[in-house]
Amino acid sequence: MSPNLVIKDAFWQILGRILSAIAGLLVIKMITPFLGPERYGDYSTILKYFAIWAAFADFGLYVVALQKLGKIKEESYEKLQKYYAKFVSTRFFMIFCVYTLAIIIAYLIPAYSSNPYIVWGLPLGMLFSASFMVSGILQAPLQLFWQMKHLSIALVLARIGQLGLLVFIIFYLFPQINFDGGKKSILVFSLIIFSVLFSGILQIIYVYIVGRKYLPLKRNFDIEFTKNIFFNNRKYGLAYYLSSFHTLVVLISLSIFFPTTENFTYVGIWALALSLLEILLIVPQSLGNALIHKISTKIKEEKLISYGYMMIFTIWIGLVFMINFMIFGQEIIYFIGGNDYIGNGQIGSDYILYFLGIVIVLSFIKQIFNYIFVSNNLQNNLLFINGFGVFLGLIIGIPLILNYNIIGGIITQILLEVLFVVGALFVAWKNNSLPKVNIKVLFTIIFIMLGILLFGQNLLQNNDYTNFINFILYVIIINILILLLSYYPIKNIMRNLG
Repeated sequence: MSPNLVIKDAFWQILGRILSAIAGLLVIKMITPFLGPERYGDYSTILKYFAIWAAFADFGLYVVALQKLGKIKEESYEKLQKYYAKFVSTRFFMIFCVYTLAIIIAYLIPAYSSNPYIVWGLPLGMLFSASFMVSGILQAPLQLFWQMKHLSIALVLARIGQLGLLVFIIFYLFPQINFDGGKKSILVFSLIIFSVLFSGILQIIYVYIVGRKYLPLKRNFDIEFTKNIFFNNRKYGLAYYLSSFHTLVVLISLSIFFPTTENFTYVGIWALALSLLEILLIVPQSLGNALIHKISTKIKEEKLISYGYMMIFTIWIGLVFMINFMIFGQEIIYFIGGNDYIGNGQIGSDYILYFLGIVIVLSFIKQIFNYIFVSNNLQNNLLFINGFGVFLGLIIGIPLILNYNIIGGIITQILLEVLFVVGALFVAWKNNSLPKVNIKVLFTIIFIMLGILLFGQNLLQNNDYTNFINFILYVIIINILILLLSYYPIKNIMRNLG
């Protein structure tokens, strides 16, 4: 496969995700001031609760499917079609089992069952999460046949559909609404949740129509195949679940221990900052998904060299986001969520976003290690890493959250990420699978980024964060400076990435 085609496919994935992320920011911009911190906390609670279960429903199946189907593709198209159908059927089986359990448990949680907004929003949130899982497996043909531009189109189409529906709801149907617990306000809240489900339906339709042109889907549920997949990948599947669980555990803990029914706004404040981080977590996923079924065919030494360049590149991207979060956190939160989410002497989303900049770099590193382990058949080792990280992190973190709410959440989130990265480094070293990282290039990038961070923080001292023109001007200056100073090391990385 041509290196240019690899980079082109990765480019389409990242472009689509970027466009989707921009549209996602517009969605957040529309609903955060409309719902307010309490109702936005309920909105996020519903979606994040099912996001935890989505990771369990996937059970690492998609990454395993890409790896196996990529190898089968070289053997026979008929065999590829047969096994693709088996993977899809397995995904549908998991969706039914997992989400049935999930919604039963949700209604048993007092903080949720006592909140009318969450009670009515849960079924819609469940259907959206399930639709996301369906479209996820249906995109496999696009991945295998290097047609990720269509996934980009699907993502953008889904967001545009959601935005259009939100504009209709917020600015035409209910421009003035008081979320006082009345039936009308519950209806409006449910319609906001439905807009997310609508986006999921649009994405399924487009991906299915285009995907079947490259790999038609036929029914082929094989119970033995499904059992073997779970048995052989049970450790990796559980590890995959835990790796997603830790990102959301702080928000879910806040929603249970500090419910919005008691007028706590912690969930909404945390959710806005977290939503910005989550939008960006697709970058290493896009790179990894684009390259894994090509890298998997290489010899081990070549794999580690390829992953070394991918690691540096993703660290650089993570540092770019971290610098922007740390320098422009207050401005970002103000222009997206409004003044209700700014700390103003207390802890707001801007304060949380500052520290989540550290989290995003660590999370990027961890995700690349996930792909390294999968392509070297070491995925079962992830169970030890993620299990230990979550276990130790929760033992320390839950008391911190209970006693110090958001401060405890910040400490817990960073601790979990550090534990995951340290565990990944240890396992990779023990199995001679550390990526071959160019230390000189890596430290050059880190040195450049730290210099820009110090310069940017001094530049914006005593700046009026409500001035949009100043905000945009400074963002342009800082990021042009990053690109100029990073040009040569990043050019070297891109030349070797394919």
